[in-house]
Amino acid sequence: MPRFDMVLGRQAKSALDLVKAGEQAHTSSSISIRRAWNTPRLEALYELAYLRIFAAWEMCQEDVFYRSLCGYASKLGQEVLHRGSYFPNLAAAESDVLGRHDYKLWHNARQVITRCQRYFVSGGPGFPCTQETMLTSNFSRLVNFERIRHRIVHDNMHAKKNFDLTTIQISARTYPGSRPGKLLRDWDVSSIPHKRWLDVMVMDLVSLAAQIV
Repeated sequence: MPRFDMVLGRQAKSALDLVKAGEQAHTSSSISIRRAWNTPRLEALYELAYLRIFAAWEMCQEDVFYRSLCGYASKLGQEVLHRGSYFPNLAAAESDVLGRHDYKLWHNARQVITRCQRYFVSGGPGFPCTQETMLTSNFSRLVNFERIRHRIVHDNMHAKKNFDLTTIQISARTYPGSRPGKLLRDWDVSSIPHKRWLDVMVMDLVSLAAQIV
């Protein structure tokens, strides 16, 4: 299996460098630059960075899934398919998964787990189902990450409510306006040294990706 976790790591670093540049501008000695990069704009930049990272995480999920269908082996070995044989190439695998649809969603852990169960045999020695195991073992954490993503792209009350529930679990508080940028820029005081929540979540996603390649 290609090291898609490293690809995700590089894309995440690029997004993190973006917010670091914003932080530098926010504390610039130039008053005009500081005014241009005020706190609300900087928080919006954190949200943009998170979306870019989460999109890379979705791509990682998709890339690993299709290659597993073609017989690519993760560190735990090859997946066993219900159909009994691997797809001859990525195009054939994708065509079977998509069916009549133009695309499938990969941001929702529950949907990806169901997709894994449709194609892969799991439940004993020789049946690794690596991707399903990772998603299931980290389901609650991934749901929280999904809710943050959902709140960035949706402004309805359902998204706000779920985001508030998530921030209570993550940082034991809610944030004004239910804005994800405020959470992402906030500090995880349980980490030594303290890290911003965006950095913590990025490290988590890259670590999870490393489990399935």
